[in-house]
Amino acid sequence: MNTKILVLFLVLASLFISGCAEEDAGPVETDEAEVSESDVEGQDESLPVGPTEDHIVRLEYYEVMKPSELDISRGDSVSWWSYKKQGTYVLVSEDDLFSNTELKYSVPFSYTFDEAGIYSFTVEDVPAMNMTVTVN
Repeated sequence: MNTKILVLFLVLASLFISGCAEEDAGPVETDEAEVSESDVEGQDESLPVGPTEDHIVRLEYYEVMKPSELDISRGDSVSWWSYKKQGTYVLVSEDDLFSNTELKYSVPFSYTFDEAGIYSFTVEDVPAMNMTVTVN
């Protein structure tokens, strides 16, 4: 029995070693264009660098907007979700980023922030529901 296990181990080891010992195929050719330094310098600084995120803001009963403050990066998006099953909320951008937007239950409204700054949002007719988004 031990002999069979030893033989099986040696066969598997030799297969593993032979699979790992390929000849060098040489450099891999790609069709990507070379990027010159002038192309890098001419990039738009308002564009996001790195991965972007989607942040969720919940509009709930009892005049609550969670979170009430949000720090995000350029290029990130914020999605406002209404958790009010009956009726709607109207989201207002105090900085006129978009027109007043009616939020229905479980139907989000998203906005992508491309410029740094501090932005304020409220809910029409509910002054206690407000929030600030700081974009870095």
